[in-house]
Amino acid sequence: MHVPMPDLLIFLTIALFFFAARPGQPNRMAWLLRLTALLLLTPLLRYVGAVFGFAARLKLSAWAGMLIQRAGVAVQTEGNVLILNGQEMAVDPACLGLHMTGMTLLLAVFWLLAYERQTGRRLPLGWVLGYGGVALGLTLLANLLRIIMLVLFGLGSDQPMHEGVGLVCVVIYAWLPLWIMARWLVGRFGRPWQVEPPDNQLMSKSLWKTVPLILVVAVVCFAFVRPIGKPYSITPPTDYTKKPTQFGFLQFSRPGELIYVKPLPDWFSAEHNPAICWQGQGYTLGRVRELPMAGHMVYVGELKKGHQTLQTAWWFTNGQHQSIGQIDVRTRMLRGEPGFVLINVTASDAQALPALVREWK
Repeated sequence: MHVPMPDLLIFLTIALFFFAARPGQPNRMAWLLRLTALLLLTPLLRYVGAVFGFAARLKLSAWAGMLIQRAGVAVQTEGNVLILNGQEMAVDPACLGLHMTGMTLLLAVFWLLAYERQTGRRLPLGWVLGYGGVALGLTLLANLLRIIMLVLFGLGSDQPMHEGVGLVCVVIYAWLPLWIMARWLVGRFGRPWQVEPPDNQLMSKSLWKTVPLILVVAVVCFAFVRPIGKPYSITPPTDYTKKPTQFGFLQFSRPGELIYVKPLPDWFSAEHNPAICWQGQGYTLGRVRELPMAGHMVYVGELKKGHQTLQTAWWFTNGQHQSIGQIDVRTRMLRGEPGFVLINVTASDAQALPALVREWK
């Protein structure tokens, strides 16, 4: 029976959460496991994928293509698509391995907790955080090697071995090294347990210790974070039919062209990119890549629905600055620059897309 990865992650998260509540281990590790479990039960992973997904997929595709080429194999990289011997392999959102990353973090903390309980030693917090960083790095490595293997062996998403290769990669290159590393770290750098106060006393002491840190963060925020400026109000070219849509978006259209202008409400908000909005209309977004158009970099992709193919491009602008960098845009909003909008232009003809981008920039 096939168990969907999100459901499996939730089940494992809840199981480890209750495991952490059992007595017999250091309170610090128990609360660390509980905190990890709660964070993974929130939409945190989905938020990271929505905000940084495109950039991460393009970077993984570029790295995979470069490594394959250095191995002497003639592979072509077009955005998030790798082409080998005429066969295309797209790095889709599942290739980012967000759910597998969450599961790996849970297992990593669980192994530390298990070895601490077994040996009666506890690992200093600095080593715990370093171990977590290694877990993230090994998960990224496993996903990269998975993509390379899928491309070299031509295993598309419709083939049974597609999921099997991903599982083998994460077990060999992430879970097994982390299991060995957890045992070694606790044995090498672990310190004998000391009697700790009950959880409620520990939380009280921890709270009082974190109050100065919270105050420092608040002062920094008030000192350096400025109110977001007024959202950019775009003046569209002529001959377009204007139509307001949900969430304060604007739609402009004329034969063969469709443009959406979507304000970014806050610096922390996830934008409505084409992968979200067009998917609700039955389209799938593919061949995503970064291309220079009209003097700036924009995202370009193909929208497919049945036999219909549309060409789409999108970018951020606030009237003063244009960018496709998530960190760049959100940092500028934090500094008080005018609010950004996402402009998504779509044309039925690939030849018309560059001119349409120029017109709206």
